[in-house]
Amino acid sequence: MNKKEQPAVQYQFSETVDVLAAFDRAGIEHLEVSAERTIVIYSRTIFDFEVDDSRLEDARTVTVEVFDLSPDLDADTDSVLLIETLIEELATTASVDWERR
Repeated sequence: MNKKEQPAVQYQFSETVDVLAAFDRAGIEHLEVSAERTIVIYSRTIFDFEVDDSRLEDARTVTVEVFDLSPDLDADTDSVLLIETLIEELATTASVDWERR
């Protein structure tokens, strides 16, 4: 496991998103932990994905953090860029815009 400190980053979608359905449509692996949180495996990196304002089925604001970087990546890899790649794919699948908060 990568021990480098990884920041949590908050994002807002332009409309509510059913993130579980969007992950399923995009073929992104995830494990629902609670009604507000899921663990996501994307490009061999593990993310903590938490909805800040409601539930996974109708998310508008989310906070995402890298739990563990892919072994294919250098320890100095910018985790925010990885998170934004995940957010972009999710938003594209759900047909919404997003912004970093």
